[in-house]
Amino acid sequence: MIRLASLIIKHKHPGGWAFVVFLAKINKKTNERESIRMAPDQPYLSPTSLEARHWGATYALHRFCNGIQLHLVLPPGPRDYWNELVVEQKNAPPHLKWKYAADPFASRDEAKAKATKREAAAAGEASSSKPSQGQASAEFAQAPEVKMATSLREQVEDAIKKGIAMYPEASDTQSSVLDDSTKVPEVHQQLGHLGFTSAQVRNATSFLSQPSRLASSLLATSSPLEACIEYLVLNLPECDLPQRFLPAINSSNSFITSAHSGIDDLKRRWVVDKAVKEAGWPAHAVNEFTQVPALLQNWDVLLVALGERLIGKKWTEGNQLEVGGTPFEIDADEVEALGASISDSAELVIPLFSAPIQVHILTSSKKAYPRSDFSPMYLTSTSVPAYVRLHLLTSLLVALKSEEFLEHGEGFCMAVMRVLEGEWAIIEDNGPPDMSSVLAHFIPETQNIEGPASDSPVPFGVPRNRGERQGGPRCDKFSDKQIREEFETMCRQDKYAEMLAMRKKLPAFAAKEDFLRQLEKNRVVVVVGETGCGKTTQLPQFILDALIESDKGSTASILVTQPRRISAISVASRVSAERLEDGSVGYAIRGESKRTDKTKLLFCTTGVVLRRLGSGDILRGVSHVMVDEVHERSVDGDFLLLELKELLKKHPSLKIILMSATINHETFIKYFNDAPLLTIPGFAHPVTDKYLEDAISLIKYHPSAPRAGKKKTDNAMKAFWDEYKSLGLDDASITALHNITRSDGIDYHLIAAIVNHIASTAEKCGGILIFLPGVQEIRQCIDVIRPLFAGRKADIFPLHANLSSEEQRRVFVKTPGWKIIATTNVAETSITIDDVIYVVDAGKVKETQYDPDTGLSRLVEQWVTHAAARQRRGRAGRTQPGVCYKLYTRKQELNMAKFPVPEILRVPLESISLTVKVMREEEDVKLFLSRAIDPPKVAAMERAWSILQELGAVDEAGRLTPLGRHMSALPVDLRLAKMLILATVFQCLNPVLTIVATLSSKPLFLSPMDKRDEAAQARARFSTGGSDLLTDLRAYDECHGLRSKGQGQAAIRSFCEQNFISTTTIRDITTLRNDFVLSLADMGFIPLSSTPSTSALNKNSENLNLIKAVILGGLWPHVARVHLPSNRIKFDKVQAGTIQRENTAKEYKIFDLREGRVFLHPGSVLFGEAVWKSPFLVYFHKYLSSKVFLRDATEVCGGI
Repeated sequence: MIRLASLIIKHKHPGGWAFVVFLAKINKKTNERESIRMAPDQPYLSPTSLEARHWGATYALHRFCNGIQLHLVLPPGPRDYWNELVVEQKNAPPHLKWKYAADPFASRDEAKAKATKREAAAAGEASSSKPSQGQASAEFAQAPEVKMATSLREQVEDAIKKGIAMYPEASDTQSSVLDDSTKVPEVHQQLGHLGFTSAQVRNATSFLSQPSRLASSLLATSSPLEACIEYLVLNLPECDLPQRFLPAINSSNSFITSAHSGIDDLKRRWVVDKAVKEAGWPAHAVNEFTQVPALLQNWDVLLVALGERLIGKKWTEGNQLEVGGTPFEIDADEVEALGASISDSAELVIPLFSAPIQVHILTSSKKAYPRSDFSPMYLTSTSVPAYVRLHLLTSLLVALKSEEFLEHGEGFCMAVMRVLEGEWAIIEDNGPPDMSSVLAHFIPETQNIEGPASDSPVPFGVPRNRGERQGGPRCDKFSDKQIREEFETMCRQDKYAEMLAMRKKLPAFAAKEDFLRQLEKNRVVVVVGETGCGKTTQLPQFILDALIESDKGSTASILVTQPRRISAISVASRVSAERLEDGSVGYAIRGESKRTDKTKLLFCTTGVVLRRLGSGDILRGVSHVMVDEVHERSVDGDFLLLELKELLKKHPSLKIILMSATINHETFIKYFNDAPLLTIPGFAHPVTDKYLEDAISLIKYHPSAPRAGKKKTDNAMKAFWDEYKSLGLDDASITALHNITRSDGIDYHLIAAIVNHIASTAEKCGGILIFLPGVQEIRQCIDVIRPLFAGRKADIFPLHANLSSEEQRRVFVKTPGWKIIATTNVAETSITIDDVIYVVDAGKVKETQYDPDTGLSRLVEQWVTHAAARQRRGRAGRTQPGVCYKLYTRKQELNMAKFPVPEILRVPLESISLTVKVMREEEDVKLFLSRAIDPPKVAAMERAWSILQELGAVDEAGRLTPLGRHMSALPVDLRLAKMLILATVFQCLNPVLTIVATLSSKPLFLSPMDKRDEAAQARARFSTGGSDLLTDLRAYDECHGLRSKGQGQAAIRSFCEQNFISTTTIRDITTLRNDFVLSLADMGFIPLSSTPSTSALNKNSENLNLIKAVILGGLWPHVARVHLPSNRIKFDKVQAGTIQRENTAKEYKIFDLREGRVFLHPGSVLFGEAVWKSPFLVYFHKYLSSKVFLRDATEVCGGI
């Protein structure tokens, strides 16, 4: 029985849609499926694909049912087409009458048999009449046959091609081409007899008909037939050559191999053989991928990984199979109708009707595949070459990722056949594709062979100063004598004597001589001091004073690093005051500095010193580096210690002082080869600890039981009750204590009750410092406390890292009434707020935890460590006796960790890895980082290295690229650095400067708790281009435009207040823009005289699509796909037909290209988007809290 197997519609012609029909039947003798392809000689074009289907069915019916007057029952359009086919049939020549037989299969076989007889007779006649035609040229007539392995043959062929291209002078013959029109048909016929396909023959004769060195060389020494054969043998894949041109005996290939043993090796060989010999994947790629255990053990994941590489997408070891998304539905009836089958191992096998190929698709209901982003599949065939199968598979994999893969009413299996058979029809018409294009993403990159010399332009972006910055010995314009005289003059002033008297009261002053003695004898000294001992402010002055008094003041250059900006500024301010503002003290933080020619003590953040080291400066002009708060174990701090340890070998006079609280100092002593330890006792006024059980009875706070929380068993509840009953607590207090400890959240009303109790019972006003885990918690706490102090003299301040330096300084100003400061852990160390008497410690902190397997960062709220709690407590007794209210019980404190986990073990490492690579280009980055105090995990380092390769900072061989070197030179996130570089190339610098500066600053838009909806509406007014980044850009440009129009500061402030824009952030963005311009100019990317608005750098700054492309280029591969599930696509009937119903924003789902489903942050302008112009968006930051959220998103077109 004959049936319609497939009707392929292809948009092959600019005029419309064409069709190709395939018929199939089962051969009763062989029980095999046979198929036949039907298509008109000239493609019949229809305006729509639906019409092409109807006209294709009409064509098929006419081919084998033309004896029946079916046109009488056809509608008008197909009926007219039938009549045209009748006329065409009548005018058909006799040798094509077989096409209209009732049994097309029998007539085709008969026509083939006749053609074979005719060709055999013609070949015999030709061989008898032209005996010399098949002989080789005289040059190769007696040449011996050389047998070699396949890999060696490929190397020889490659060498021949390169030799012809490199040494054209080797052939002194004149240019010749195959231009004799009488010879071309003859060559076509002869090559066909030899087994070459018509497409291969056309390609060969077409090449030899065009002028080229290779064509001239071949035609000069060989006949046209031999030249074509040599060209085909040299350029066709070996699997495409006719049988007679293949090696008769593959004796050159190894047939003796080493013995194998072990289950693992057997498993590997089985997987490799199946992937290479059956599925057709390149052997070197399979060997590379099976080195990864996860791929070797999972056949489905291996196939997906190879498929991703095939279509040009990178797969790394960190990629994991994410269970999620909607799998394609496989209809059992459709499987049976198409002659497909599903094996016991859940493998769907679909035979194609038009080609001798079977499609193997792995299925799994548990893991929800096949689906668009995870479809393990391969193609098998006994006759079709592997690279052609991979070409077909490429088309299928690309189609699967398209939302238009399934046409209306079409099943999954039918869609697969439609795509593959459509591509096969193109191959039959035009010949197979070029193998190099099919395997482009599997071929290793090789360097092109170049001529002896060429006039190459100077590389773009070469720094003007290529020499390494040595930071030579510091030359002070003041002599040692002048510096000493100025110091002695200062010491004679009464104000200095007052300051000195205050300094002498600090414990650090008593350790002055001991400290200087240790420093004189050793290059590294570890100083451990209790909170309030004065080590941060006094030790740097001891060193400076000693150098001045010994007439070495001109050589003094002391760097004191601080972990936070506020610490650097506040400590510098205090020390400068103690030295009567003589100019010897300064500070430097990112985007802000204060220093003069007289500066000897420079307080700076750790990042400032690391950037100096990264630029090649080995601190030759620096005499001492003092690292404060080393116990905090930040990633920059640990990296700085690693660099300083190495720097001691190059810098013979450098001395290092590590200053730590009394926390795990043995680690640093051991790391610096048993460096001497100096212990300074703390000086602090007594601090009274009041734990939760102590405070609860004082404040009379009775919270209700939480709806959710940890419930205690009856025995545990009784033990809890008895424990606190024995401490004298009444029933109400125990109940309150139980309700509070059951809840994991922060009780803001509890904090407010304690603050109110302090203000109501204290004898005098003072400062109250409240430690909270984050900015949001600070806002909520202030909102609860503020109404309690209505009518009282009280100033309430937030304090966190997102505030500007000016806003942070406000907390140090003395006030006449109560000063209430809600802060994060920025106030734990190195700052003293003089009037703070009370500390309220919520006991929580937010820490970033990084998972290198998924690449996700998660902000986790957890209990503080003993070390952090001790630091917080110490803030209360700096200047007078204080009280610390701890919002946790003594029992809870016992369960807290002693020390924090080093940051290098819980954050991404790509930035530090690139910095190491730039500073130590020939050194192994992983090996270097393994020498850190606490080496990071190998998985984290490998993930970072993979990201650097994706960014183009390092190549596949591990070498630093020019792009990577430039990225590291910019003081900004690596992706943003890449964005800046692309902006200079594409001449859209001004807007990208703003975007990068915005992403590097605190939030541009404010969002007060009580006006959140108004703030969201204000930001929405600036919404531009479906992008959070372009929205911020527009807001900044409008604000900046007011200044350029001559508007005053009052008008700008009013504009910002109306639109909830932070004026401080506006200033920070402006400063950063200018800093980035200076950095780009120093690197040689732009002229030194450039400004952000220089016209030559902004020719394309109005092109939003180009700006989006630059954003995408910088942030790649941070791309997500927007998907509307098929069950959410609905249509409504209208008078003219049907229209698609509008969808809501919630119906769209967003999938990261790697990690599965993600969600837009509610603060994004795209959050409520219900109409997506493009299915892709790019984002800057992804983090995990309750869900995986994307921030700073931009809708981008897939065609950018």
